[in-house]
Amino acid sequence: MYKVLIVDDEHFIRERLVTIIPWEEYDLVVASVAEDGESALEQIRAVSPDIVITDIRMPDMTGLEMIARAEAYRPNTQFIILSAYSEFDYARRALQLGVTDYLLKPTKPEELLQVLLKQVDRLEQLKVLRNRDRRNRYYEESIRSQYIQELILGDQPGYEWKEECVQVGLKWLLDGELRLHLITLDGADQHGHMESAKIDQFAVQNVMFELIAEYEAICPIRLSFGKWLLVTGGISSQEELLIFARRLYDSIERFTKKKVHIMISESGQSPLQLSGLFWETEKMMAYMGANPEEPVRFLLPSRDEMTYMQWTKPMTELIGWILQGDTDRVIEWLNQLAPAFMEWELKAAERWCFEWLSTIREHAQAQGEGLLPNTDDLRMRISGHTKIKELLYFFTHEIHHLLRQRHGKGIHRLIRLALERIGKEYEQDLQLTTIAEDLGLSPVYLSELFKQQTGVTFRVHLLRARMGAAIRLLKDPTLKVYEVSYKVGYNKVEHFVKLFKREYGMTPSEYRGALV
Repeated sequence: MYKVLIVDDEHFIRERLVTIIPWEEYDLVVASVAEDGESALEQIRAVSPDIVITDIRMPDMTGLEMIARAEAYRPNTQFIILSAYSEFDYARRALQLGVTDYLLKPTKPEELLQVLLKQVDRLEQLKVLRNRDRRNRYYEESIRSQYIQELILGDQPGYEWKEECVQVGLKWLLDGELRLHLITLDGADQHGHMESAKIDQFAVQNVMFELIAEYEAICPIRLSFGKWLLVTGGISSQEELLIFARRLYDSIERFTKKKVHIMISESGQSPLQLSGLFWETEKMMAYMGANPEEPVRFLLPSRDEMTYMQWTKPMTELIGWILQGDTDRVIEWLNQLAPAFMEWELKAAERWCFEWLSTIREHAQAQGEGLLPNTDDLRMRISGHTKIKELLYFFTHEIHHLLRQRHGKGIHRLIRLALERIGKEYEQDLQLTTIAEDLGLSPVYLSELFKQQTGVTFRVHLLRARMGAAIRLLKDPTLKVYEVSYKVGYNKVEHFVKLFKREYGMTPSEYRGALV
């Protein structure tokens, strides 16, 4: 139903207008009444009427002044003037304000009803036009988002891609510096009430889209639950980028009471660089994690980090060699890498190792093979190495480990069964002898075959499976450390803490504290 506000300084006229029209029969309802212009403005803010019927001459503020002020924050409201004054100046001013219906008092009910029905028709037409515009905007935005998403995923555009950019309203992609803003909702990856989480995400997205509507050269993409990407152009200086990102962060926090983390990519000069920018920014967000003290960050390589940039170039080729089992080329590449790697700054090398190994893992998992530890476990293993030589050995070992599993016919069927058993039953008192007996093998043969196929001993693999599970469980604040210890197969908490510290360089409690 359409809401009506009646404004008149005479009580009996307000009461008469409320009663002379059978409002509900015509899909109308009197939402409120007001006795002067100031009260009318308050009611317009409070009830958001679709139609306002107002007198002209009222104390302190005329009806025309009230209409002029209301237009600023309620531009689609329709106004009907009822007045005892027929002076041309009043009518002319009303027309200037967009008022098309001007009735003289006393007004007959049928005259007012006719005008109201005309206003209802006009509101219906406006609704149709708004819905059509909304659908058109949504369709156009979807096309733009899809086009950029294809660039982000590395899909190569056709020969006429520049013309396509212009056609879909993305000419600004061709006009200068581009940046990516990777935005993640705090706590989006934690399990909770799904309906509440959806509401939070919807609220954050609404605030975000409302703010970026002010900017022409921005295109939003929803990547996954609680994760968005903004492709921006036309903002060149770091100061302007930071102001925009802080404004976005502050608006989301103020209106939704939720916190986000924003990472701003390095700059790109062409849409064809978006895929590389996205890959690097996403990996760094995953590696560096959220920082409550610095929710808005730039992805800027240090001078030391620039030394390894040349080694990011052949990523696609190396992954292809690994997945194809081209051992000779991989070994040649590793031999070339080693001298340069030893000269890198440790933190830069850690970031580089994380980028490479997590990307290789994703490619392997896409083919149904869980060949590397999960993201958190991988990050912890990398950060556990305090010397550059140890880190190089770790990286080389992981690559060789992957090659062994990919080479020839792949992993032995019996070893795959053993790995599956460990993955499902790591919390139990698993022994090599028990698994060997179940597989019909001798423990000695299983031990040798396991190390040959996986590159590590049965005991080390079981330890890593348990530590990886511990990393996941420690994120749950409701679980005590001793409960985590029991859940991953250690009845003695002291032994669990000792092994965890040896593996990751910190105790479980210290790791949990680092998450806060």
